[in-house]
Amino acid sequence: MTDCNTVAFVSGANRGLGAQFVARLLARGAGKVYAASRTGNVNIDDPRVIPVTLDIADDESATHAARVAGDTTLLINNAGVNRKSAFFSPSAIEDARAEMDVNYFGTLRMARAFAPALIRQRGAMVNMLSILARVSLPAMGSLCASKAAELRLSESLRAELAPQGVRVFAALPGAIDTDMSRDFEGPKLDPFAVADAVPDALAESAHEIYIGAMAQELARGLSLERVATQAQLLSTS
Repeated sequence: MTDCNTVAFVSGANRGLGAQFVARLLARGAGKVYAASRTGNVNIDDPRVIPVTLDIADDESATHAARVAGDTTLLINNAGVNRKSAFFSPSAIEDARAEMDVNYFGTLRMARAFAPALIRQRGAMVNMLSILARVSLPAMGSLCASKAAELRLSESLRAELAPQGVRVFAALPGAIDTDMSRDFEGPKLDPFAVADAVPDALAESAHEIYIGAMAQELARGLSLERVATQAQLLSTS
């Protein structure tokens, strides 16, 4: 849920899902939205939007962003990278390092930097993952590994921060219709719908947010028969 007391910080806010998060939070009445990107540019003309330059792969950049946005009540760790790399591709090691540095270590950097503010505000953190945190696709093996690591990170952050009044959510959507998924030929989620689904889920008790039919069906299959569900997915990838 979002209201005028919500002060949100969105990483990767200059395009795609991040830009939709900013727009939907404003439409829902957020009092302020810090829109962060590596360029510091945002194409939304609203006095409630504060552009922030941020590279989540850099410790000092994350620390600076947290100082600038010390009144944040809702942190949405949306920035991520997908090198679309299999483990035996020529650039596999380089790609895996990049994905882990952004998707896993970047989320950890942001959590550490923003934890004091979220504790003061008794706020919430949403880590944007993917259903691929729960399953494997060989063509994007290192992405799946980085998202799985990010899911374990989210669980640990939740356990550490819950006693201090901070809620931590992991959002696991299916493929979203953004540049990152432009080569995916299956059904894709509307970024608008995803950006609406996440604030809605903050009022619920579940800490893992499965968005879209594909993610929800896979989650159900994994809960009932993980091996068979994983095998079926691998056979069709």
